[in-house]
Amino acid sequence: MIPGFEEFTEDVTSSELEAINMIANGLNARVGVVNAITNAEARKMLYINKGVNVSDPKFRKFIQYIRAYNLCPMLCASSKGYWIAKDREEYIKYREAFSSRVRAMKFTESCMFHFDMENNVLK
Repeated sequence: MIPGFEEFTEDVTSSELEAINMIANGLNARVGVVNAITNAEARKMLYINKGVNVSDPKFRKFIQYIRAYNLCPMLCASSKGYWIAKDREEYIKYREAFSSRVRAMKFTESCMFHFDMENNVLK
């Protein structure tokens, strides 16, 4: 559980698992970036077709669960939305870009710790 984000990092309930499976089924049909669906579009379709209302942060939690349990193998995402890579090469390219973003965030985190320590020493 992440402090301050308990609502979104707590264990998945059985009703949430039903919604996750609906989302995973929908995403598995979206092969290739041309078939990408945005978070907002997916949530709207989930509400219209199934009567399930999911908030933006909760949807991202569900995507994390989908990735953690590999419910949508080779799931990719960008500003265009979510989609399943059409082949392994596309997925590896996506995964490498994802890793680059994680490294950039880890660098920023280390700078935050460094300057926090430095600021505390100066006081």
